[in-house]
Amino acid sequence: MTVMTTPRAHFAARFVAIPAAVVLGIGSLGCGVIDTVRNVVDTAGILSEFSDRLGKAASLTYTAEYRIEGSDSDTVGYVQQPPNSATVKGDGRMIFTPEHMIFCGPASGRVTCQKAPNHAAAAGDPTLVAGVAGPGFITPEVALGMVAIAALVPDADVETSERTIAGQKSLCADVTGIKDPNAGPDEVAQDFSVCVTESGVLAAFNGTTDTGEKASLELVSYSDRVDGSAFAPPAGAEIVDVSVIQS
Repeated sequence: MTVMTTPRAHFAARFVAIPAAVVLGIGSLGCGVIDTVRNVVDTAGILSEFSDRLGKAASLTYTAEYRIEGSDSDTVGYVQQPPNSATVKGDGRMIFTPEHMIFCGPASGRVTCQKAPNHAAAAGDPTLVAGVAGPGFITPEVALGMVAIAALVPDADVETSERTIAGQKSLCADVTGIKDPNAGPDEVAQDFSVCVTESGVLAAFNGTTDTGEKASLELVSYSDRVDGSAFAPPAGAEIVDVSVIQS
């Protein structure tokens, strides 16, 4: 029997392993880099809290609505009922199920949905997400992946704080000092902040992603209920079967 896994579950398994890998690498370093090692280990320790929360969220059923900075008045919804998930904005949708990936958007005055087998679809592809939600939106996997990358940057600093966002108690990380060591002297460090609720739901993000896109969102409502229609194309949409989804 083949067991299908969601992108979030696969990411969580990789994410949990990062702090251990960092700690195991300490033994091979000399005394001259102890301060650097201490900073990396401290950062990895912070990441363990985020990985724990992400692991809990993988099994949650919920609907989250986000406000995107600089966008119109519409909110972006993220709906999850394992093993299904969907990003929704108006008639635009990016749906992931064990069987299919469905990408819906306006085309020639009507809503068209591309439907591909899940093994051929780029689940979680930032380009597809942006095609539905706009460039200011970021998925939980990408946001927490950036925190994981920050753990491996020697000069990165991570400070935590607590906030209440949309009525949800959240742990936040402010990450500073991220800079490509191979970049020139004029390279500007990319700082970002991310917040995750106690249950593991992405509550806020502000910064520049690893693709160079500016993202800024904040949770405005949360519910442990879902509308099952979010995992299907909008009524009246034209459905086109494809082998690979194109944004």
